[in-house]
Amino acid sequence: MKEKQRLSRLRFNFGHLLEGGLGARRDVELDYPDIEISEDVNLSPLKGKFRATRTSRGIYLNGKLESTIEAECTRCLDTVTLPIEIQIDDLYYHPAHTAPPGEFVINEDGILDLAPLIRELSLLAIPMQVYCRDACKGICVQCGKNLNEGECDCVFDDIDPRLAALRVLLEDQDES
Repeated sequence: MKEKQRLSRLRFNFGHLLEGGLGARRDVELDYPDIEISEDVNLSPLKGKFRATRTSRGIYLNGKLESTIEAECTRCLDTVTLPIEIQIDDLYYHPAHTAPPGEFVINEDGILDLAPLIRELSLLAIPMQVYCRDACKGICVQCGKNLNEGECDCVFDDIDPRLAALRVLLEDQDES
């Protein structure tokens, strides 16, 4: 049996804007304490405002949202909660056939689902390298222990394996 897909809580009916004249607009305020955008993105909280405006090409959205998102520390892989700002500045094309490939569209029913856009923008707001703290020590490359929790018992052989033959020469020289 096929699993029923849940409807997004970020679906809005802008049908009245599509029927309205150019420049018709609607202000929307969001205040979700916790929202699952997709299987891989949860935002907590999601707050802010955006404006939907009817244009000759569709519905233009402009606004700013704030939230927090979880990511992994680049060094130790611990979970980090990051504050993010989501700047919305996008056009949803109507009718759909006028949209360039890959652009967002609003269907004839006037229902616009913001979840794909919010997912994309929130993932783009995560920095390339996330650190749990500036002085994060990371994990041991041999045993994987988080070095922020204490030292590990691994013994490191500091010599490059390509130079191991030279070590033998040094040891022979020390013995003589």
